[in-house]
Amino acid sequence: MSSRLNNNPFERRQVMKVNQEKSRPLPPWMSRMRAQWVEETVSETVKADNCLFGVIIGPGGSTRKELQVKYNIRVLVPRKGSKDEPIIVEGKDKTLVKDAVLRIKALIAEEKERRRVTTPVSQTLCIPKALHGKVIGLKGQNIRPVTQALKIKIKFPNKNDNSDEVTLTGLPDQVDQGISRLLNLVTRFPPCRA
Repeated sequence: MSSRLNNNPFERRQVMKVNQEKSRPLPPWMSRMRAQWVEETVSETVKADNCLFGVIIGPGGSTRKELQVKYNIRVLVPRKGSKDEPIIVEGKDKTLVKDAVLRIKALIAEEKERRRVTTPVSQTLCIPKALHGKVIGLKGQNIRPVTQALKIKIKFPNKNDNSDEVTLTGLPDQVDQGISRLLNLVTRFPPCRA
């Protein structure tokens, strides 16, 4: 097959054109612009979890475009699935690059806090087994107002289980309030003697 390629002058010209296109030098004005951009560009990186890249990009790329226009910079966000690659912020003005980095860090911090507050958590509290019935109350009269007001779930161990662990599940702030209310209920009852 290679002998056929060498014998056909048309195919040989195509191969030579392809090789010429790859090695063609850049025009002088373009190489000057590239050199100028590299010399004058200030670059900073921002580390963030891969799952937070979407906050920087925004719906349809709107947040990234807004940052680029407002601060006159370029924001390079790694592809989805890349590991340990930082967000790169480039621009010609060092102050604008720093301001953009601060804004990006603020967006990331806001999203982390939003996720922390809106993600349900479970916490375990130790209440002596002998007090479980008193804390729950007759048909749940003591515990029901806590679960309904705070919109949390409280799980006591089964009667046959000798565990003291009570699990509260819900949003972080509500779970914290639930723990303090349960502790208040526990302190209302005298300690049991074994």
